[in-house]
Amino acid sequence: MSNMFFTSDHHFGHANIIKYCDRPYDNVEAMNEDLISKWNAVVMPGDEVYYLGDFSMTLGAVERITPRLNGRKYLIAGNHDHIHPYHGKSRKPEVLAANTQTYFDAGWTIMPLQVNLVVPSLDRAVLMTHFPFASAPDPSYKDKYTKYRPYDDGQWLLCGHRHLRSQEHLDRRIIDVGVDANAYTPISLDYILELMRSPR
Repeated sequence: MSNMFFTSDHHFGHANIIKYCDRPYDNVEAMNEDLISKWNAVVMPGDEVYYLGDFSMTLGAVERITPRLNGRKYLIAGNHDHIHPYHGKSRKPEVLAANTQTYFDAGWTIMPLQVNLVVPSLDRAVLMTHFPFASAPDPSYKDKYTKYRPYDDGQWLLCGHRHLRSQEHLDRRIIDVGVDANAYTPISLDYILELMRSPR
């Protein structure tokens, strides 16, 4: 029986993210290898992984690293992914088509920028997207990504983007699936349901 996992914001190949997010790595190669190891320690080949954006700053890392990661991988693009409409290198249709093919060839299934996930044990769908709600405080980015941030209609949200170190500073109905908030490891649907049941 397959399991479902969620994660985002690895920034594979991005050396500066170590400094920006105070990650515990000496260099980008050590970071890449540890993130791959942590992914494969919990995700089995038959599992599903919903990736909520910012996999890598480079297409080369997409090609090299994706095949090394277990699971069937579904990408909801973030602003640093080369297929997001905000990304400067994906605004020309012919470039976007080529970039999309690169992700597909590496093993990704490309999803819309916002996806409603039906969870049988909940009474409504859970929204998945890279960005937090438009109403959520986001002082680091000001209004830079406003058009891509979802409207808060009362549902639960799974997102990434802010590189928080834990769940504690999030709105009650937002769960950060990013690696910086989750010990650099994809999190399971069971863990998400546990967070939903727990007061924060």
